[in-house]
Amino acid sequence: MHRFPEGPGTGPGRFVSEGGPDGNEDPMSTSDGTDDRTQMFDRLSDHYRRFRPGYPDSVLDRLRAHVLDGARGSWPYPWLLLDVGSGTGISTRSLRHGFGPGPRVVGVEPGHAMRGAAGGGEDVEYVDGRAEEVPFPDASAVLVLAAQAVHWFDRPAFYAEAARLLVPGGTVAVLDNDRDWTASAFVDAYEALMEEHGDDYRRDYRAFDTAGEMEAQDGLADAVEFTAAWTRELDPDGLVGTALSSSRMAAVVRNIGEERVRAAVTALAAEHFPDGNVRIPYLTRLRLARRVP
Repeated sequence: MHRFPEGPGTGPGRFVSEGGPDGNEDPMSTSDGTDDRTQMFDRLSDHYRRFRPGYPDSVLDRLRAHVLDGARGSWPYPWLLLDVGSGTGISTRSLRHGFGPGPRVVGVEPGHAMRGAAGGGEDVEYVDGRAEEVPFPDASAVLVLAAQAVHWFDRPAFYAEAARLLVPGGTVAVLDNDRDWTASAFVDAYEALMEEHGDDYRRDYRAFDTAGEMEAQDGLADAVEFTAAWTRELDPDGLVGTALSSSRMAAVVRNIGEERVRAAVTALAAEHFPDGNVRIPYLTRLRLARRVP
């Protein structure tokens, strides 16, 4: 197994926190020392906005087509598109670009710093709210999206909230980018680093039956899944920035120190990509269900 190089910054022990809704332990504490998990990303917001990847056009096109296929003349205008757990607005801005200027696009995010990093402009809005209690009326949205976030939610409560928010024919969507460790020796080694030094990290932490969970919710039906494989290319500095944007890697930083994490990720990139062009294969998964009367 690839080891982190020795160096300063090693903590005296492993950080252990209470488990999250998906059964994994939370990888980091909040910046103010409270147990409010919604603020745990505050310290990552700058790296998150700068280095997190977007989503393939083919996936976003499929999402838009699903919403349009369910359209009804009775839908309220302008259409309301909700991005729940919107973070710094990567997926929120993608909705605006994909759907054009007509709909109202709103990111729902409880993290103060994440909303601040999202900023304004691009004709999108951001509001304070949790996935299990979204501050919009019944039957008001044509789309409820959770991008790169549903594993943090109380998922049954989120699906019930989506069913409440959606108009008949509306879409609930779960979108995730996952590194494909089966297609890359580099990604396999990178995941092993986090498994060795993280807080009970498992690379398959998002391996639950999302479509089945959607179907189990009263008012949601016809769940389908679409997967796209693609490769992200970036330089070693971009790789380090991406690593430091991760809440899972934050636990590793807490345990052994940022200097060692930077050194290890840089060494891993040099080992696998001596030309300096880091190539990370991704699988982007889109799961969709329809609101039925």
